[in-house]
Amino acid sequence: MRTDHCRMRILLLAFILVPGLSAHSQKLPSPEEFVNAIYRTVVDTTVSHYFLVTGTDTCFFVKFEYDEWIKYSLKEPLPVNIMNELSEKVYLSRYPYYWRQPLLQKAICITRHQADSIIAPGPPNHPRPLSERILYSFSLPQFTDDGKYAVIDLNVVCGTTCGKGLTCLFRRTSTGWKLIGRHVNWSS
Repeated sequence: MRTDHCRMRILLLAFILVPGLSAHSQKLPSPEEFVNAIYRTVVDTTVSHYFLVTGTDTCFFVKFEYDEWIKYSLKEPLPVNIMNELSEKVYLSRYPYYWRQPLLQKAICITRHQADSIIAPGPPNHPRPLSERILYSFSLPQFTDDGKYAVIDLNVVCGTTCGKGLTCLFRRTSTGWKLIGRHVNWSS
């Protein structure tokens, strides 16, 4: 009887301590899985594809003004400790990452050199429409340890003096990722 009680305690302890066994831990998505889930935040859903710069950008969420986010950028309350955890992850992840094209839906990965030719307006006698000169660059997404929250920078460029850069916060729900905060970093 005592042996059975001991085994039960060991199994319970293993269940609590071993990562992945707890119902509270969630598998983090790959960067490409996350982008596939949220790219519609900035990309027009009627297009058949979009151009994405192959290398990731640096995320601006290293430093943030909590009061500014609370007042202007958050769509729902978010504890400062969650924002601090995401900020720390961004700070510690400043390494190059290159998107894996086969894993991305609708994205066509391009180099920075190719990006320059895409945003060029074309010759004066045959200008290219603005809709053909749009490209995107995203930062590497970062996730809280529990996998419930994520941060990513989403940038859209439509010419040398046209574009917008956003830092977006997401919360994982039972139906996918919900945008819960959006801050404009730059606009032209």
